[in-house]
Amino acid sequence: MRILIALVAIAAATAGVQQASAQNYPDRPVRVVVNFPPGGSTDFSARILAQYMPRTLGQTLVIDNRGGAGGNIGADIAAKSPPDGYTLLISPEGPITIALGLYPKLPYNPLRDLAPITQLIKYANVLVVNPTLKINSTKDLLAAAKAQPGKLSYAHPGIGTNPHLGAELFKQMAGVDMVGISYKGGGPAIVAVIGNEAQVSFATAPSSIPHVKSGRLRALAVTSGQRSAALPDLPTISESGVPGYDVVGWVALFAPTKTPAKIIARVHDEAVKVMAMPEVKETVLASGSETVGNTAAELAKIMQDENAMWSKIIKTVGVKVE
Repeated sequence: MRILIALVAIAAATAGVQQASAQNYPDRPVRVVVNFPPGGSTDFSARILAQYMPRTLGQTLVIDNRGGAGGNIGADIAAKSPPDGYTLLISPEGPITIALGLYPKLPYNPLRDLAPITQLIKYANVLVVNPTLKINSTKDLLAAAKAQPGKLSYAHPGIGTNPHLGAELFKQMAGVDMVGISYKGGGPAIVAVIGNEAQVSFATAPSSIPHVKSGRLRALAVTSGQRSAALPDLPTISESGVPGYDVVGWVALFAPTKTPAKIIARVHDEAVKVMAMPEVKETVLASGSETVGNTAAELAKIMQDENAMWSKIIKTVGVKVE
């Protein structure tokens, strides 16, 4: 009986400490794990939050880039961190909705181990090529790939990422053969295409559009089924020779599961405020993306739905982890 009373007392004390901690949150800087290196859309989103969110949150956001394994390393680090609100995760959809269908021994379960907070941005990827190539359209790319199977290579930010699976789906639907080369993030993949180490990429808009504007890359089309509001002048791949092709991407904010609901709500509200700022909307739109700022419940549903979708695509395309 005494043991039971002691256990109840301990549980009550722990709950009290957690409630007080949530009430005072945050009282120190917050680490934000970014599961890709600088230069890509994930890091782009994190830097926006780090710039604006401390104004109302009252604490600095410390960006911790942990790239590798298609974003799974950083996601695993965040998932296994203490659920106290002082470690958050900013991730694209790959490690969240694709990884479960791709990796038989994933060290974390994103649907179980990560609490959704809000989507930050969404975007159509952009089909880009090195500008020295005599390829000015998707049809030109298809013709070149069919004329010399296996000669062209495409750069992607890791096995199982959206750009990787999008490229493999393109190959299957178009009946072409291009060699995939894996890099540790969107930034390094883009650098490879700029340097002609690879010739093609199905890149995220934030990582590619600045280089398209500078002339170091040539944009051919967007990957979404409909033209992008952020990139209205670019045709879709579907209307450019591969009917029915439709692939989109996003970046969202998460916390370890069991993070107190009050902390999740606070972080959600502050992040949504940032994404609604006119200057943030303008910056994101200029990068080729759109701001989101939806509810945690809406993000949870997206996680469930897209996990089922990507798992089906992985089986259809036949992608396997090397």
